[in-house]
Amino acid sequence: MEKLSRLTPDQRSDLVAYLDGELGAKESEGIEKVLTTSPVARSEVEALSKTWKLLDYLPQAKASQEFTKRTISQVKVDTVTRPPINEQQWFVQTRRGLIAASWLIGLTLMSLLGFSITNRWIQDPSTQLVKELPVIENMDIYREIGTVDFLDELKKSGLFDESSLQDK
Repeated sequence: MEKLSRLTPDQRSDLVAYLDGELGAKESEGIEKVLTTSPVARSEVEALSKTWKLLDYLPQAKASQEFTKRTISQVKVDTVTRPPINEQQWFVQTRRGLIAASWLIGLTLMSLLGFSITNRWIQDPSTQLVKELPVIENMDIYREIGTVDFLDELKKSGLFDESSLQDK
């Protein structure tokens, strides 16, 4: 004996669509194959058909004119009173915040760029002094020498030649 299996929710919704005539030819053909092979599907279709027939016996409620007018006016009010998204307060505040953040980031980047440019290409006057520090430290000795002529005379005298310094 064949084991009966339950229908999945997708199969059940396809059965409802089949009964309503909403399925295409291919899907309808698939449902008809399932109905010929599955007793569960057949009993499900019968139950759904009986349910639809029983609905005809229930009294039909009719909406009043006032209810219809009220519902339609509420829909109109919602569409009319709701401002576009770019005019809503949260959007305006977010846009202002993003603009301010963009300006802040831009100014920060420009400041960093300006600092790096001036730091790299404009030389600090104190760096020249640091390079000439040995000369500055011995400035008093250099002042006592006077002129370059005195140094030339010392050189000519041979007093500080290497050969004379080694003999001593």
